[in-house]
Amino acid sequence: MRSLKVKSLALAALLATAPIGAQRAAAFCLFGGCDVTETEAKAVFDNLLKKRFDKPGNLIEFKKTMTERLEMHATGEKGYEYFFNATVLFPEGANLDCKPDDANIFPEGCSPSKHFVTSPRSTDPKGRQYVAPGEKVLFDEEYRFYEAGKGWKGPDGNIYNPD
Repeated sequence: MRSLKVKSLALAALLATAPIGAQRAAAFCLFGGCDVTETEAKAVFDNLLKKRFDKPGNLIEFKKTMTERLEMHATGEKGYEYFFNATVLFPEGANLDCKPDDANIFPEGCSPSKHFVTSPRSTDPKGRQYVAPGEKVLFDEEYRFYEAGKGWKGPDGNIYNPD
């Protein structure tokens, strides 16, 4: 017990006296302190946005609403959930081939849903979604990241190493 307390105090002293910057952040990450940051979540969002919509969008707002560390009890795998809202302006629109006809019927393979997501789950809209030119789209999403070495594997399949 005493040995553990001494080691903990020594580690705390080492971290407290370490120079602020990458070395201190890296030392902190070794002991389970690194969380997914807004930078990584935005990168995943940008990657998935490009896959889901055929025209570029301009990110107007990106706001974290909640985060949560996870541990899957069955496997022991560690995860991190990042909840956020994002607003994207599509100046040219997107998926214009999915525009409904005059009777509001959508082409096959296109979804009439106005619930927009970049990382769909089983209950989310199936198919591509039409976005009118100049429309602002609100995304209310959550991404689940899984522990991958010293980093996190995002829903886009990439590994992110937050500092």
